[in-house]
Amino acid sequence: MNYQNVSISRSGQIRQAWLYFMYYWLIFAVGTFAGQFVPPALRMSVSILIMAIVLISLFVKSSRKFSALIANVLAFLIGVVSYASFMYFLNDLGTVAFYQNIGLAVAAFFMFGFLGYFVIGDASSLGRLLFPALIALIFASILGFFIHIPMFHLVITIFGLTIFLGYTIYDFNRMKRGAFSPREMGFNLFMNLLNIIMDVLRLASILRD
Repeated sequence: MNYQNVSISRSGQIRQAWLYFMYYWLIFAVGTFAGQFVPPALRMSVSILIMAIVLISLFVKSSRKFSALIANVLAFLIGVVSYASFMYFLNDLGTVAFYQNIGLAVAAFFMFGFLGYFVIGDASSLGRLLFPALIALIFASILGFFIHIPMFHLVITIFGLTIFLGYTIYDFNRMKRGAFSPREMGFNLFMNLLNIIMDVLRLASILRD
């Protein structure tokens, strides 16, 4: 009976996580809509602000008190800067290839999620590998603002795609084991899928060029 109650509680938490996942996509969509009205000169400033918020949230423990606010702000601001990226990829790849690559990214997200939830027993050790890799990716992305070498950006894109596919396995596995809070998990899944989509589009654009 206790096991049944735990299962019901966990399934309720998983439903809440997916509701938060959809909620953050809604905030992102509002930001993307607002992004069309943001002057190009301000987008770099917004990108720098996003990087600063991410670094603060990762390294400043006191920022965890404001994690809910930070998640909302990040989802909105990332949407603002993503508008220009989506327009670029849409024009560069064409409408059909643009949506095909988004479909491919979504399929990869759920496929790797399936592995994490149904195939892998315990992926907790994966998190210890992914976190330093994520930090390295963030600093490499900052360097990418100043280094305009196609091969450098290709390596960063493949590295980033690998990291967020790994995080997808890790987070789905955490859901299976019940080691999560719904709001945090919803935001993590949102960020995983968004980064996978952007990396797939970026990779398709680089390979096309």
